[in-house]
Amino acid sequence: MLKEYKKSYLVINMILLVLSVFLVTNLFFYKQTSYLFCILTLLLPLTIIILIYGYEHKKRRYMYELIFYIFAYGLLVLLFTYLLGIFIGFTTSIYKFGFTNLIQNILPYLFLIIVSEVFRYEIVRKGDGSSTSYILITLVLIMIDMSLFLTTFDLSNGDAQIKYICYIILPSIFKNIILLYFTKLGGPIPSLIYRIMFDLKLVILPIFPNFGLYFDSTINCIMPVLFFALIQFHIRKDEKKNNETVDVRKNFLFRYLFIIILVILVFGVNLLGSGYFKYSIVSIGSGSMSPKIEKGDVVIYEKIDKEKMPEIGKVLVFKKDDKTVVHRIIEIVDTGSEKVYYTKGDANESPDGYPILYKDMVGVVKFRIKYIGIPSVFLGESISK
Repeated sequence: MLKEYKKSYLVINMILLVLSVFLVTNLFFYKQTSYLFCILTLLLPLTIIILIYGYEHKKRRYMYELIFYIFAYGLLVLLFTYLLGIFIGFTTSIYKFGFTNLIQNILPYLFLIIVSEVFRYEIVRKGDGSSTSYILITLVLIMIDMSLFLTTFDLSNGDAQIKYICYIILPSIFKNIILLYFTKLGGPIPSLIYRIMFDLKLVILPIFPNFGLYFDSTINCIMPVLFFALIQFHIRKDEKKNNETVDVRKNFLFRYLFIIILVILVFGVNLLGSGYFKYSIVSIGSGSMSPKIEKGDVVIYEKIDKEKMPEIGKVLVFKKDDKTVVHRIIEIVDTGSEKVYYTKGDANESPDGYPILYKDMVGVVKFRIKYIGIPSVFLGESISK
């Protein structure tokens, strides 16, 4: 029996490993992003696993409790965020509304969610006890999210690379870890409810609180940790009452301590990247400012103050054709109505062939942090090729 069990999860891990390699290849080369591609990518290995080992469905001990808590706390979170929207304003959905459009948007995404959660559950059941299985299925489903939103951002732009990491990758990591926890504790239904409440709202609801991309990203990272803490509180209460211990807590508690630390880091990065504060960040995607600022560095810049405009020699962050550029000011011309700025990259032979107006300016570089932008630049370049 033990040999059969080991053989089972070894085969499953091999399938997951092949699937991971395929998804990495897609992210960097094929760049398929459709719902159909994502659904078929999961459906094929899921079908193979079910055909080999059968479909397992066993009611988990905490299924009904999890359904209740996820639904109750989920409604409270949605209510609270929309109440905040009354004060900060709302923004409209990118999706068109109408019966046909709703069906086109909702059904594919709903089917992808169902396939994803059934797949996660089958791996949890058949690879029970294998940390490798848990890690691989989590990576696979993170890469599905990455593939689905691959063309949402222009990843040739350093600013967009940070947005892609903060808005897509980091929330997906947090979400998929909490969903693994839910699935292990209560089966696929609680995870389905969580995703329907927080993922499907993107295509169902016509308006959203206008938190801005970075604050929305921070909320999406913190929310899974909040759910974990609340559900752990209820489980501990139940354990005290019954004088029992649940093994799942032991498996996940240490990991979530690490995640709580990661949340703090994410929150800090998102605050810097939000643009709402005096200082913000951007990663450098070219060598045009070498050797002072190298490709892969991150610069912290101070937002432009109209009362204190930059002088010649300062490194300016500005927008050109929807891209963020970081170049040095070499000339300032006063036209009478306003000042016009001309820039050049330190490593470039000739100046930039266009004037920079106040409306184009974002900020002035204050600090450089070496190397930490390399992952986002590498990701952006590899995907945008």
